[in-house]
Parts: sequence; C-alpha cells; structure tokens
Amino acid sequence: MENFEISQRGAGMHIEGFPDAVKVVHIDSPDAVRLSDLALHKKDLEFADNCLEAINIAPEEPHVLREALWRSAIVHFLKCFGNSKARFRLTTDEVLRGEPSEAMEAFKYFKSLRDKHLVHDENSYAQSIPGAVLNNGCKDYKIEKIVCLSAASVTLEQGSYGNLKLLIGRALLWVTQEFDQLCESLTEELEKETYAELMARADMTYKVPTLDELHKNRR
Repeated sequence: MENFEISQRGAGMHIEGFPDAVKVVHIDSPDAVRLSDLALHKKDLEFADNCLEAINIAPEEPHVLREALWRSAIVHFLKCFGNSKARFRLTTDEVLRGEPSEAMEAFKYFKSLRDKHLVHDENSYAQSIPGAVLNNGCKDYKIEKIVCLSAASVTLEQGSYGNLKLLIGRALLWVTQEFDQLCESLTEELEKETYAELMARADMTYKVPTLDELHKNRR
C-alpha cells in the first residue's frame, strides 16, 4: 500500500510516478468498493496514530491540547469498527485474530470509554455532585451558596497510551495486507480485458462535495 503524489494539470489531476501512463480508469465492482473502504480506514487509523505521536510533543499546558489529541485518537480508531452506512466496518474477530486475550480486553476498554464517557455521558468517569453550603446559623439565612462538584477521570496515562498504540498498529497492519491482496486480485481481473476495453472505461474522477451533501450518505 503506497502513497503517490498528485498534481493538478489544467482542469484535471495527475498521479506522479507513472511516466508511461495515458489514462486512469474508474473501476466499479464489489471488490473496488471494498478497496476504497480499506483506504478510508487506513486514513482514519493513520490520523489516530498521528494524534498519539503529537501528544508526545504537545506542551503540558494548556492541558486541553493533549486531552483533545487523546480523545481524537480514540474516536478515529473506533470509527473504523463502527456501524457506518457508507463503508464496511472492521471487526475484532479479523483484526485481532491470533492476538493474546489482553488485546481484546484493551479494545473493550476503549470502546466503553468512547461510548459511555467521551462521546456519550453515561458512566461514573464523569460526575457532577450538587450540594448546598450551610453557614454557622448566626445569619438571617442558612444557605451560603449552591455548588456543584464536577470531576472527570484521567484516562491519558502510559499504560492506556501504549495499549491504544498497539491496537492501532495491529489494525493498520491488517488493513494494509487486505488492501494489497485486493489490489493483486483486481489487477488479475483487469488484465483479462483487452486494451481497447480498458481504454473505453470511464476516467477516474473526483467531484468536490457540495454543502447539501453534508446531510447525505456517501453511498
């Protein structure tokens, strides 16, 4: 799974690194759809990993910087295992196959952390306790102030950081292997077509999304 530079030429885009290329054709099949989904998973996983790396160089103050990177890493990692209507989801049965049981325990930890604390507020990792400050009874009123004690558990620590780093790395490895195998399979299928049939295929195109597409599923 390689990354290629893309440059703009006129109204179109040019993929660098293929001096003999004359055209980039669009492929549209179930395997091609799965290939594009894998590429999007890779993008999310790499973003999650980059967030973790950025934590190491982020200043300790303000605290919100490291916390934001930490939460973003968790969310983007688990996004790949969610029930998206636009792409197939990764499964722990496949990604963590052959890994020790601790890997699945770590995955469950981060899933609950996201589902019940970071994205939805459901568990005791965040608490807000209301109370009333009562004075000594020597005033014409008894309540000094209504207060609320708000507390949130710290989840960014070395052990959790290391576990998430390992999980992201394992998922990236699986996605990359699946992508490469699918590329080989698609190449074999396309090589069976004549050159004329391949040239007759539509060009691969990119359409800039419009504002109204924000509310719609991709597929």
